[in-house]
Amino acid sequence: MRHIARLLFLVVAFCTAMVFADERRITVAVSLQPYATLVKMVGGDYVNVVTLLPPGADPHNFEPKPAVIKAFSLAQVYFSDGSGLDKIWMPRFLGANKNVQVIDISKNIEWMKAEHDDHHHGSVHHHDEDEIDPHIWTSPTRVKFLAQNIYHALKTLDPKHEIYYVNRITETQNRLVQMERMMNEAIFDMPRNRRSFIVFHPSYGYLAKDFKLKQYTIEVNGKEPKPRDLANLIKMGRKNGVKAVFVQPEFSKRAAETIAKDLNAVVVETDPLSADFLGNTQKFLNALIEASKK
Repeated sequence: MRHIARLLFLVVAFCTAMVFADERRITVAVSLQPYATLVKMVGGDYVNVVTLLPPGADPHNFEPKPAVIKAFSLAQVYFSDGSGLDKIWMPRFLGANKNVQVIDISKNIEWMKAEHDDHHHGSVHHHDEDEIDPHIWTSPTRVKFLAQNIYHALKTLDPKHEIYYVNRITETQNRLVQMERMMNEAIFDMPRNRRSFIVFHPSYGYLAKDFKLKQYTIEVNGKEPKPRDLANLIKMGRKNGVKAVFVQPEFSKRAAETIAKDLNAVVVETDPLSADFLGNTQKFLNALIEASKK
C-alpha cells in the first residue's frame, strides 16, 4: 500500500512539475516552419512554438483552419519576419488574440525586391515596387541576423533565463557560421561557369546573392511558363552552364523535367519551407556541387 501511495505521490509531483515547466515557457507564434526551428534553436526549453503554416502548404494561397487560429490565440508573442508575407492572415490572427505582442525579427536585414525573370532578354522585372522577396531563411548569412533578433526578443521577454539564451544563441551562431564557411569553400572550388541554377519558384535569391550564384526562374509572374518562355530559359541555361534544376514539392515538375532534358541537367526536389532549413540548404549545395561536375 505504501508503495502505491509513494508511486501516486511521484506521479502527482511529476505532473505538477510539467505544468510549472509549461507555465514558465513563452508561447511564441511564427508564420513558417523554418522560423519555428530557429526559435527552438535559440529558445530551447523555455519556448513553446505555434507555427501558422503547416508542412506542405503554399504560403501564397494558404487559408488558415480554425484549429490554427485557436492555437495562435494562446500565443504571448508573434515573431513576424517583416516581409509582408503574413499580411493577408494577420487581421484574422490578431482578431483572435488581441493581447499578442508582435515583434519584427528582421532588424538589420537587407531586403531584395521580388524578382521575376523575363526570359526574352534575361533581365529582371518587378511586379510591384512594394513587393519584397520573403525567402531570407534560405541563406545562413541572413539567418544569423534573424537568430540574433530572436535572442534579443527572448531575453527581453524572459530576463531571468538570459544566461541560458546566451549559450543557445552562441551555439546557433556557431552552426550558422560553420554552414556559411562550408558553402563559401564549396562554391569557391566550383567552376565559374557552373555557378548558375534554375529553380521553379524563386526561393533562393538571397542564397544566390550571398554566395555569388545566379538564380533563373521557371515560373513567369507566378504561373507555369509558356513554350516560348521555356525555349528562352533553355537558351539561357545553355549559355550559363546550368546543370541543376530545382523544384519545390508544391509545384509541378513537368516544366523542370523538360528544361533538364534539353540541358542534360538533373532535376532535384528541395523544400525551402522545410522545418529542417539547414538540412535543405545542405541538400541544395550537395546537388549543385554534384551537378557542377557534369
